[in-house]
Amino acid sequence: MKKPTLDVIQATIRAHVGVVASPEFVVEQIFEDGAQVVLGHAPGMSRLGDTVSGPVLMTLADAAIYAAIIAHVPDGENAVTSHLNIEFLRRPPLADLRARAFILRAGRRSVTCRAELFSGDDAKPVAHVTAAYARITREHGIEAPTR
Repeated sequence: MKKPTLDVIQATIRAHVGVVASPEFVVEQIFEDGAQVVLGHAPGMSRLGDTVSGPVLMTLADAAIYAAIIAHVPDGENAVTSHLNIEFLRRPPLADLRARAFILRAGRRSVTCRAELFSGDDAKPVAHVTAAYARITREHGIEAPTR
């Protein structure tokens, strides 16, 4: 078997990895312990087999959890992802995606969260995510962004 060239590999990745250049996240809802974020389907999100790519699902989960942290944790906009684990439960069809993120524990140094991802109007999740975010504060030498 002949090995593919770098150009072939790059073209394949660009055609099928499916990370959107500028995702249009919509924060649909903030609730008591979390947030819901929607990402409308775009052609660049697909992977071979007419499914949504894993990197897109991970990006949506990260964005939804970040939205929940910003909404509920003081200086939450300064939090950074320190851990993200995703379990792909079923193959998501090409459709708008929805993530419901929940804060499980907001500690002094980290925030532990979970999220469920859905495709279209389906009530069954396509992925389950757990994540932790480090709380970066002024004591770390980082100033909060101006609003």
